[in-house]
Amino acid sequence: MLAALVSLSALGCGKAASKVATHPAKGSITFKGQPIHGALLTLHPKAPIENVPAPRANVGKDGTFRVTTFNGGDGAPEGDYVLTVKWYKPIKNGNDLISGPNVIPPKFGAPETSGVVVHIAAGDNELKPIKL
Repeated sequence: MLAALVSLSALGCGKAASKVATHPAKGSITFKGQPIHGALLTLHPKAPIENVPAPRANVGKDGTFRVTTFNGGDGAPEGDYVLTVKWYKPIKNGNDLISGPNVIPPKFGAPETSGVVVHIAAGDNELKPIKL
């Protein structure tokens, strides 16, 4: 019973330590002037944030996205981020759609080479349109 109590208290401490304030962030992204529906965006913090997952977003049909860190659309912690993009554009395989190759240039897939930087401030964030 003591072991169970210690385990539960450790879990509670871990959750409290990993939950940092997030700020809503939304924007739009295009590649060669077109929306990239289904692309996956990841925000890599320039200054590491311990025990916090990398904020991410999925791009909608119109090229817009909302950033999520913990729960759908909650945003990201304050700071500067390098944005990476991967878009496995669906292709037809008979009657099925399957994930095709990443069609975004590889430089945008790694934080070391992306060059796309976004800033998240306290409050609501409307990011400048991102054009690749």
